[in-house]
Amino acid sequence: MNESERRRQIEEVRKWWNIKRNDLKWNRAYDDNNAHALNYLRERQAAVLNFVDDLNLPQGSKVLELGYGAGQTALELGKRGFEVYGLDISEKFSQSATKRCRNHCPGGKFNLGVGNIEGTFAFEDGAFDLVIVIGALQYLHSPERCLAEVFRTLKKGGLFIVAQRNAYSLSNLTSFRDLLRSSAHFFLREEFELFPSIRSVLLDSKLKRVVSRYEHSRFMNSNFVMKGHAEWKFKIKKRLYSYFTLRSYLKNAGFSVLKTEGAYFAFSELQRFADANIHFNRNIKKIAAKWKIPFLFTLGRSVVALSVKRER
Repeated sequence: MNESERRRQIEEVRKWWNIKRNDLKWNRAYDDNNAHALNYLRERQAAVLNFVDDLNLPQGSKVLELGYGAGQTALELGKRGFEVYGLDISEKFSQSATKRCRNHCPGGKFNLGVGNIEGTFAFEDGAFDLVIVIGALQYLHSPERCLAEVFRTLKKGGLFIVAQRNAYSLSNLTSFRDLLRSSAHFFLREEFELFPSIRSVLLDSKLKRVVSRYEHSRFMNSNFVMKGHAEWKFKIKKRLYSYFTLRSYLKNAGFSVLKTEGAYFAFSELQRFADANIHFNRNIKKIAAKWKIPFLFTLGRSVVALSVKRER
């Protein structure tokens, strides 16, 4: 994407996250959601907070959360005695997250501002002990800009925790359409997420050059081909991440990965398997606790990475 596309992406993301229904949805997201989505959100947040607790940072440490949403994680950070700062593109989130944190942690220190997390942060060099970003990097046109600012604003030896949706989780490999989409992501080296529909695989991927002449055919618009398809009102491209792409971004930005974990091991994206997913996740975690299985974490629905700022 060129510079005009970058600006368009930023503006579309800004509009998307400032509509009222998203503010209402995410204020209830960790409490009132379908079981599959609820466990996904809770598991990745728990993995991040476990990393934070293991760091044993002193109270009063300065922590920055990027893309803090409705403030559920910022609140937990404040309860731990940290001085919490935040940047989010949504003015509505800034208001609702600040309200949540002040209501539930009145003695906490919170400064949850509005800003574009791939722009220049309004913080001094070396301002923070820890930076956290949960599920926001996929909305960025240029994640390397964001990571450069994270590097700049972290202290020497500062820490960075990223939790990011995994494009190649087990749940994205166990149904025909999800497997087809994941195969297209991998073999066509797609940068952005496709819908789990045959139409999206054919017309939103690099295959469009070959099949675009059939876009308006009866077959391309049949129920079989359209199943799983969606059209977004806002033209947002969601960048794909796996453990390997995330690690590459971190390394190129000057970070060394210290620890990685998978969060929420689900075998299906279908809501009817929500309860089975919960049992499956519990059993996988038991297995992982008992036996060290290389790269098991790469099958989690989220990949959570703890990294440290390297000296240059």
